[in-house]
Amino acid sequence: MNKILIICGPTGTGKTKLAFALAKKFNGELVSADSRQVYKGLDALTGKDRSKEIPIWLYDVIDVGQPFSAAHFAFLARRAIDDIHKRKKLPIVVGGTGLYLSALTSTIDTLGIPPNTKLREKLSSFSLDLLQVQLQHVDELRWLQMNQSDQKNPRRLIRAIEIAKSGKISPQEVPRYDALWIGLTTTLRTLKQKISKRVRMRWDEAVGEVQKYLPPILGAGPLLAFLRGDSTKEEALREWVNVEYQYAKRQMTWFRKQKNIQWFNVRDEDFRRNVESSVAQWYT
Repeated sequence: MNKILIICGPTGTGKTKLAFALAKKFNGELVSADSRQVYKGLDALTGKDRSKEIPIWLYDVIDVGQPFSAAHFAFLARRAIDDIHKRKKLPIVVGGTGLYLSALTSTIDTLGIPPNTKLREKLSSFSLDLLQVQLQHVDELRWLQMNQSDQKNPRRLIRAIEIAKSGKISPQEVPRYDALWIGLTTTLRTLKQKISKRVRMRWDEAVGEVQKYLPPILGAGPLLAFLRGDSTKEEALREWVNVEYQYAKRQMTWFRKQKNIQWFNVRDEDFRRNVESSVAQWYT
């Protein structure tokens, strides 16, 4: 099974910086798993870090205003990971959007979901186009995961719709990859300090990125309020820091429920050396 390294945790803990260092050491490339960084032209607002040496996939995927979901992410990320594997490199998935990481690394075992006779009878009268539209509506991720042959197979489409409508999730999740999860954490006080520093460093550039119609991403509200004259710069900065901090706490709540993450505190003096040791033991 192909290996992927996942660097996760709340915003402000230095995930991308660590991922770049690991990519240099283990001949890797990065895949961003951040729901905000897919937008073009919002580098400062979404906190994109770049490297001239290491490629990072899934930055700047869509224009502001275009829809993007976990299903879109999983489809594009798997394509990028396949490309990285073909070139004998290590894919390093880095980000804090838990839903994206879950969509990427797991599929649901559906063997235990029984046939729904009434639903099958109803769907059997649907055209191929209508079945395709129906599946995309009820389970876009499953649609994107299907190959072209299955997408044109009415029987497989009906089964996929049946599974999606069952509302049942099998207790067994089947990993698609041999994934090592590395989580970065720190104290809440340190986290808020790091977020405040990052936000203030990005302020001037972020103001220049603001458009009339921004996606509902962190920082957009305070910046728009400032540009409308509804708040001062300091008020907007405090609000931006606060929404980032609250988001970071929600991220930690989500990640703490995951049982397969190896946690490292970024305040520990040897945390990077310890991470490298864990990765080396798993990868080699």
